[in-house]
Amino acid sequence: RRWAGLRTFAPDRRPVIGMADDPRRFFWLAGQGGYGVQTAPALSRHTADLCMGRPSALDAALVAALAPGRFAAPAGGEYP
Repeated sequence: RRWAGLRTFAPDRRPVIGMADDPRRFFWLAGQGGYGVQTAPALSRHTADLCMGRPSALDAALVAALAPGRFAAPAGGEYP
């Protein structure tokens, strides 16, 4: 069996979508793993909404669950 393309995963196996909370303001759209084709329509719409400053069509709890800030280390702590 052969694979074409790179499969990326976040530690919690969910996509990472959104602006980093650091001064560099890097925009993350990563971690689709093996589900990129299936999730592309919803994730691309969400990404466009974030980039254009529009409210996302996704539920607010889901938006938070996908945000890169979920990996931020607490003050004086370690990364999850």
